[in-house]
Amino acid sequence: MLSLTALTITSLLTAVPSHAEESPATGTTDAGAPAGELPLVDGEVVSYDDEAVASYDDPELPQSAPSTGDDTPGAAMGQYQKTVEEAKHLSEDSEETMEQIEGGDLPDPEDTASASSTSGPIGAMSLSVLGSAWQPSGIQGMDVSGWQPSVNWTREYSMGARFAYVKATEGTTYTSSAFDSQYIGSYQAGMTRGAYHFAVPTRTSTGAAQADYFVDNGGGWSADGRTLPGLLDIEYNPYPAYGNICFNLSQSEMVNWIESFSNRYEKRTGRLPAIYSTTDWWATCTGNTARFNDHPLMIARWTGSPGVMPNGWSTYDIWQYSETGPFSGDSNVFGGSAAKLRDLAINPNYRPIGGKAPTTAPTTAGPFRDVSASNQFATEITWAKNKKYLNGWSDGTYRPTENIDRNAMAAVAYRMAGSPAYTPPRVSPYKDLTPSSAFYKEITWARSEGLLTGWSDGTFRPLNDIDRNATAALLYRMAGSPSYTAPRTTSFKDVPTGSAFYKEIHWMSAQGITTGWNDGTFRPLDQTHRDAMAAFLYRFAN
Repeated sequence: MLSLTALTITSLLTAVPSHAEESPATGTTDAGAPAGELPLVDGEVVSYDDEAVASYDDPELPQSAPSTGDDTPGAAMGQYQKTVEEAKHLSEDSEETMEQIEGGDLPDPEDTASASSTSGPIGAMSLSVLGSAWQPSGIQGMDVSGWQPSVNWTREYSMGARFAYVKATEGTTYTSSAFDSQYIGSYQAGMTRGAYHFAVPTRTSTGAAQADYFVDNGGGWSADGRTLPGLLDIEYNPYPAYGNICFNLSQSEMVNWIESFSNRYEKRTGRLPAIYSTTDWWATCTGNTARFNDHPLMIARWTGSPGVMPNGWSTYDIWQYSETGPFSGDSNVFGGSAAKLRDLAINPNYRPIGGKAPTTAPTTAGPFRDVSASNQFATEITWAKNKKYLNGWSDGTYRPTENIDRNAMAAVAYRMAGSPAYTPPRVSPYKDLTPSSAFYKEITWARSEGLLTGWSDGTFRPLNDIDRNATAALLYRMAGSPSYTAPRTTSFKDVPTGSAFYKEIHWMSAQGITTGWNDGTFRPLDQTHRDAMAAFLYRFAN
């Protein structure tokens, strides 16, 4: 996107944090968050930049998309092409659009007319000034990426930001190292937040593959009222290695690519992604298709009005109106009311402000509000719910793409063993647990059975997420550590012979509990999501 900074969403929304873990039977804390939640207690919420003004380094991008571990934070919504000079590789029409995006002198607020029905919501063009920066009236937000690693979220909230989008991924090789701190920091400051994916649509990297990568690395959605739908940043190609501004795809190929991404994202999360683009790029690279007007629209235009909308939308849901403040990263405004913003965060059948209601809304209710009957793991999640192995939250959500932690897995193992009679020790064997800790009985039972052990420093680390390789080890032990000879040649290219839990991972594969990914990897150090855990348990038991 044109440099999405973390869009901070409203403080009026009061649901549970997205990183909260499964709650024990005792329910929730006084604050309304699930018991077992890991709170941040460092005061000022990921606070680095005392001034909290829009500040960033001009991106210096490589020829092609980066990989995690590279020095570059990758492309960010619009930031790679701040000037027409930097956009010389674009078409003539696109250069004109860059001039419009870049803008000139900002309009005097008193001389600015209201937007038309094809430009933006009525009244959205009433301007105000925050410090030296102007802003259209409405609910303010921001978007950030790795180009803004230091954000004072508390200050941004005090300046009026109520929602944020945070870059999570790019292509199928890059994850933002700043994502966790930005995503958690914006939430803890009181904002509604979501993740975005910078698309690298090519003939060798499908939309479905990139949607999977996005969801697997922070781009999921939960109906907790504080999580925005994932955002697909689809725009001008910044990398010469991939050809023209449309990544050398034809208009029909681009439409098919977006549809592939959207379909897979909906299948994984239960709702359609939002779309970020510019009117010019949309017309040039998709033929101005109206096929996606049931998706929320975020339009980029850095001038005094949002301009004409892409075909199919009469107005925007979010307008990215500036990349120079008032907020860090890019500044945005929501086109509707606080109630509509909450609807965007909580409703899988959200109707875009200028579009149509989704036609793919599930007709059959799923096991949880955020797990539709069409979810790829609906059967397994329903089974885990009915067996009472994996519970949801009091708000009716399951939060399928969140990670599952060690204390919750101790509870799962205990329940699957039939909740046997067990008296936990009066003195905790772990220095980070007390007899009153959540899941203390289940954790000490798992220790007594040799299923889950602690660290050499005497800790159990109950709120640490469980990795996929540790999941394999746990299931192997739950099966009684059966006799098994692992193959001499690995079945997964990222699990070499001699690696930790090599035997357990291959046993898990031999039992049909896991198949790994289509690229031949197992990804042993990835955290296990709650939907995948339901699938593992279902296959383990059946």
